[in-house]
Amino acid sequence: MKVFLIISLINCAFADKRCRGIDFDQKYFNVDIIKEGINHLHDIALNRNDNNVYFTYETLSEVPSKVLGYLDIATKKADVIHGIRNATAITIDQFYGKVYVGGADGLFKINDQKLVERLPIQDDIRSLYFRDALYFTNWNREAYKFEDGYATLVRELRGVKVDKFVIDNDDNIFFTIDKKLFRVKLGTRAINSHEMYTVDYLTTDIYHRPYICTSKGVYMYNKYKYVYDKVSNTAGLKGLTFNKRNEPLYAVADYLVKLKLSEIPCFEDLSSYSGY
Repeated sequence: MKVFLIISLINCAFADKRCRGIDFDQKYFNVDIIKEGINHLHDIALNRNDNNVYFTYETLSEVPSKVLGYLDIATKKADVIHGIRNATAITIDQFYGKVYVGGADGLFKINDQKLVERLPIQDDIRSLYFRDALYFTNWNREAYKFEDGYATLVRELRGVKVDKFVIDNDDNIFFTIDKKLFRVKLGTRAINSHEMYTVDYLTTDIYHRPYICTSKGVYMYNKYKYVYDKVSNTAGLKGLTFNKRNEPLYAVADYLVKLKLSEIPCFEDLSSYSGY
């Protein structure tokens, strides 16, 4: 009964009480709570090479308060990586399995021994994204590309105050300004607005399809219609990432939740999907 109550909190929109999983992108998933008690999680990223999920969160034991944690999904063993002051952002080069972390003192890499290595960027990092190269935004909300030891401004976002951005599989840059969503094509300066969405988190899946998490659910960009389609009613997500099977893993309240595709769908939930 306790487990069902927790799952009800995580997914507030069950179609039928017999269904204890959730729908996501027209598929039915079972819910696995892999970690609870995480205080004010800020960012999340899954290394698909070793199945370790990294997250930044707030702790009362250190000042500044944001620290870097990680969890081995297979064993559900969690630990903290020290050495990054006020850790804020995480991204991963999935091809090489390299983990990058941003903090108040700049840019860092986590090696195979889970030790911190400094990179030659000393900006106060606010967000990170990896797509063929490492991208970041700093305290001044400037967007940079870091490659071969040097950082250069992202030309398409020059002069734009950016909070977070990703690059999709159709060469679009999606970015947020004060939680409002915008889009610009690589190689252009023509910015398109998606301001009807208030974005809590912005990410991409293994196919580089962009997703946004909002207070009304999760949406995925439809590049044929130039709109976002709702893929889940699950609301209030603080972070979203995907494993190598493209199954979602997300943070909500103080939980880390892994979704596993169910071999047996819940027909009550699926029948309600058309109403999303």
